[in-house]
Amino acid sequence: MIMRLLAIVPVVVLLLWSGTAAAERTVVLVTNRGCPISDLSSLQIRKAYLGVSVQVDNSTVRPLRLTSDAELNEIFFQAIVAMSEKSYHRRALSLAVKFGTPRPGEFSSLSGALEALEKSTCGIIFLWTEFAAMHDNGKMVKVLWRGQ
Repeated sequence: MIMRLLAIVPVVVLLLWSGTAAAERTVVLVTNRGCPISDLSSLQIRKAYLGVSVQVDNSTVRPLRLTSDAELNEIFFQAIVAMSEKSYHRRALSLAVKFGTPRPGEFSSLSGALEALEKSTCGIIFLWTEFAAMHDNGKMVKVLWRGQ
């Protein structure tokens, strides 16, 4: 009986540990430390990513996107802008054509996205927490998504 228990314990610990690690995956919204933005509502974030001008504390929010991470993009379409990829691109293009609103900056590399964030006065970008930690001059504004 004790031998069975000793054989099962490591398996249970491994399963619990892997479940905890997966549940801790988090997407956060990041900006520069010098930006006065301390919080953005979900609606303000959605508007910014659709190309609508968002002003907070006398600063214009400049949205940036890392497009090379498929899972991060899926979270973006489901949890941040709440629309399909096709609908999002159609809507953003429509706003750009009708009102001349700028589209968010899109980057295929993390280094390019972080460099653009560094240069932007009040740029925002959504990243995995481990990527956000790579930006020394960044500050987390909001947790956008938690899950696997």
